[in-house]
Amino acid sequence: MRRIFTLVCILTTMLGAQAQITITSSDMPVSGDTLRYSNANIVGNTINLADSGAGFAWNYSDLVPITQNVDTYKTALSVNLAYALISFTAYGYKVSDSFPGASSFLPVSINQLYTFFEKKTSPSRYSAVAFAAKIGGLPTPFNYTIDDDWYYFPLTYHSADSSRFSLTIGLSGTASLKQTGYRKTTVDGWGTITTPYYTSPVNCIRVRSFIREIDSIDFSGFPFTIPRTTVEYKWLVNGGHYPALWVTANKTDTVDNTGAEIITNIRYRDVARQLNVGVPKEPLRGTVKVFPNPAVNGRVTVDVPADWKTYSITIYDQTSKAVMTTNKAEIDISNLPAGMYVAQVIHNADVVYAQIVR
Repeated sequence: MRRIFTLVCILTTMLGAQAQITITSSDMPVSGDTLRYSNANIVGNTINLADSGAGFAWNYSDLVPITQNVDTYKTALSVNLAYALISFTAYGYKVSDSFPGASSFLPVSINQLYTFFEKKTSPSRYSAVAFAAKIGGLPTPFNYTIDDDWYYFPLTYHSADSSRFSLTIGLSGTASLKQTGYRKTTVDGWGTITTPYYTSPVNCIRVRSFIREIDSIDFSGFPFTIPRTTVEYKWLVNGGHYPALWVTANKTDTVDNTGAEIITNIRYRDVARQLNVGVPKEPLRGTVKVFPNPAVNGRVTVDVPADWKTYSITIYDQTSKAVMTTNKAEIDISNLPAGMYVAQVIHNADVVYAQIVR
C-alpha cells in the first residue's frame, strides 16, 4: 500500500509540473508595470519554431542576451495631457524614440512613439486601441479605426481567432500613414518553458499569431504601399504580464502555413544583468541598407555608414547557416538558391542585420 501511495504522489507531482494552463485578461500588463526584457542573439540560437504540441518542454536556457529594455506601462493621460483624447482607461508603453528609417520619406518628424491598449469585454480581449507620438514636435493621438485585437480570452490549447485592424496617422497637409492588416491567432502548444529568467520549468502555452499587414504612405493622393507578413510566437505564463519568450519571424509567403519563417527578433522576460563588454549592441534598423532588393542578376550592395572603414558581412540562410562571409559591400549571391537571407554586418562592437531577397 505504501508503494502505491508513493507512486501516486510521484505521478501527481509529475502531472502538476507540466499542466495545461489558461491565460485570461488578468495575465496581461497593467498600468504601472515596469517589465524588463532581454534581446537575444538571433544568430546561432537553438529555437526551432516547429517544436510545439501538447505537453512540450521548451528549454531555451542557453539564450545569449545582447541588450536590455524596460517597457513601462502608463495611462495615456499620464504620458501627455493631449493623449486624454484617446481614452481615460487606455494604457501603454513607448514603442520607440523615433520612427525607424522615416526621415527619408516622411514630410515631418515622428518621435516618442506610444501604443496604448485596453482590456475589453463582450468578448473579453486585449486590444491595441490607439497610437500617439510627437509629430512635427506636437503630441498627437490617433485611435485605431479598427482595434488590433492581440488576444481573445480565455486562451487555452487549440484556441483560435482572427480579426482585422486599421490605423490612420495624419502627418502634414494631405499626407498620411495608414496601417491595415489581418491577424490570425492560435494556441498551438502547451507545456513548460525554461529561459535564463525562468531557470526552472514553468507551465506555459504557446500563442502563434500570423500577421499580414500593409503600410501605406499617401502624399496628396499618391500612395506608396509596403506589404509585410510576419509571425509572432509568444510563450505565456500565468501572472507573467509579459511573454516568457517572444519570437518574431518574417515570412517568405503571404499565405499562412506556406513559405519559410526567418527569425528576426528574440526577446524574453528578464532581470537586470551586467552584459559582457564587447557583446554586439542591439541592431538599429536603417543603419544598413541593401539595394537592389531583391537582387538583380544575383548581385546586391550593402550600404553601410561612411565612417565604417572596416567591417565584415556574414550571410545566413533560412536555417541560420552561414553561407558566405565577405568584407566587400558589393556581393555576388548568384550561386545561392532563390529565397530570403539575413546579412549580419559587424563593425567593432556594433552588429546590424539586414534582409536580402535572392
